[in-house]
Amino acid sequence: MGRMESLLAALFPHKCFGCGELIEGTGYCCTACREKLLALTVSEACPRCGKPAGDCICAAFPDGFDRAAAPFLYHGPVRYGIHHYKYRHKRYYADFLSGFMAQVVKDRFGEIAFSGIVYVPMHWKKRNMRGFCPTKDLARGLSKRLGVPVAEHLLRHTGKGKAQMEQKTAAKRLENVRGAFEAVKGAKLDGGDYLLVDDVLTSGATAHRCACLLKGMGAGRVYVVTAATTGKES
Repeated sequence: MGRMESLLAALFPHKCFGCGELIEGTGYCCTACREKLLALTVSEACPRCGKPAGDCICAAFPDGFDRAAAPFLYHGPVRYGIHHYKYRHKRYYADFLSGFMAQVVKDRFGEIAFSGIVYVPMHWKKRNMRGFCPTKDLARGLSKRLGVPVAEHLLRHTGKGKAQMEQKTAAKRLENVRGAFEAVKGAKLDGGDYLLVDDVLTSGATAHRCACLLKGMGAGRVYVVTAATTGKES
């Protein structure tokens, strides 16, 4: 650890991603939570939607995005950490999460030469209230690690619809996002493959809607990466 990093760590110590306890140095997880995170990595996933085999959503969304992947299941310390990242302004978790996301992209989509990275947008009022856009920070971290530029000004959040977490069925989530997201007027793509970034893949409705919009403006294939994906225990 360099002198400046040591000084910053002493002045502004990180809190553990999984439990919130103060940790020494510039790490992100205490030893106990690091072991718990390893137990929550996604294994035996559906090759298309990236969810655990028993939670596949491909029947509900046979088109839209081409493939999806996530490093973690949205449960326990992962749920805790993502909640605090989004709602308690722990922006430094973006670097931690994007590192795992970049690795899963290399493992699952390593053969794809992406033209750009697109993040699921927030409505500007919510972004101003929260102070940042979590998906944008994740996209920037991925861009740095993958060497792929972030493609801006393609999707916009209209502010319509209710919070997705309030929608209890896949059908209601899909209906909710139809009016919530739209393509930026005049936006066009060149037929390349794009990586769509979100924080959690739940029903797949948001990923489906945004992927359809990107393909409507000219994207070839759309791959999705999220920090976590839900399963039966989420």
